[in-house]
This record gives sequence, structure tokens and C-alpha cells, in this order.
Amino acid sequence: MTAWATMQPPSGWRRIKLRDGEKGEVVAEFLARRVFVWDGKAVRARHWHLLIRREIGDDKLKFRLSNAKPSAALRLLVRMQASRHFVERAFEDAKSACGMAEYQVRGWLAWHHHMALVLIAHLFLAKERLSLRDSHRFFSCLDVVEMLRHKLPSKIGTDEDLVNSAAQRHRRRFAAAKRHYDKQGITPMASFGDLI
Repeated sequence: MTAWATMQPPSGWRRIKLRDGEKGEVVAEFLARRVFVWDGKAVRARHWHLLIRREIGDDKLKFRLSNAKPSAALRLLVRMQASRHFVERAFEDAKSACGMAEYQVRGWLAWHHHMALVLIAHLFLAKERLSLRDSHRFFSCLDVVEMLRHKLPSKIGTDEDLVNSAAQRHRRRFAAAKRHYDKQGITPMASFGDLI
């Protein structure tokens, strides 16, 4: 397939702007063809779109298949392919600013609760970014988090407060682990005082 794509004439490729990036416009060249795809098991082959992307000044090709309507325009196929950037960007923001990957749960219900809270927090951060996009173009989700950390009051004012806060969390974790072990009939854990 790569050999076929590289043999296509320059007139077959179309240069399309994908979005405005932090370093300027993101532009690539695209080529689309209708192709038959068959996995060897289905009764008949499927007639799909093949979209080939080539970066400007680079020979590296990226291939995508789409089952969009046969009449789908090239610009629509490109927009669908390029939307992946925003999905990945949203996951990066949710992980770095909202703690999406920082969970310690034992069941699906707890995981769903965590993800729901992360999505609500990310929605808040995204709305704040959008409200400031005209005056602060490079404002990020992490900037909003830092601003909130600076402006909102904190329970931790001294080193002693920090130590007490950590000790409370450790006591709760110990109690939860002990309940878990007791529930399973496993040998009791040492006392909390023995562990610190």
C-alpha cells in the first residue's frame, strides 16, 4: 500500500489545514480512495474509504480506514481523522490536572465514581480555559489548577499540619486494610503503632 501511495501524482494529494496549533497552523496532505476490505471470513468485502495522510516535508505516511457514507467529502474524512488529537489532548489534561490515573480502588463502582468526578473536574477546567481563550491564548488546565491552589484556603499551614494530615490518612488506610484482612480471616495485622 505504501508503494502505491508514493506512486500517486502530486495532483492527487490535497493540502488541508487541520487546526491552529501553538506553533502555527497544522497542515498535512491527504489522499482518499474507495477500497474493498475483506477479512477472509465475511460473506463479502466491505467498501470503505482509505485516507492517507502525509506530513508536509516528510515522506512518512499514515493510513486510516473509514466506514463513512460513500458520499463523504474528503474534508469530512480529514476532520474525523484529525479529531483524535483533541481526544488524546483531553485524556492528557485529565491525567495531569485531574488525577484520572491516580486511583486505588477494588471494584468497578468505585472506579466509575472516580472517573465521574474526574470528568466533572475536567469539564470545569475546560470551561475556565474557554472563558479565557481570547485574552490568554496559552492558558492550560494546569494553570487553572495552580491558580486555584494559590487562591483557595488550605488546611495545611505548618509542617505540623502536614504531618498530622498524613498520619490521619495512614490511620484510615491501616483501618481499611485491617477490616479487609479480618473479613477474609487472614492473620491479624500488627497494630498501627507498631507500623509507624
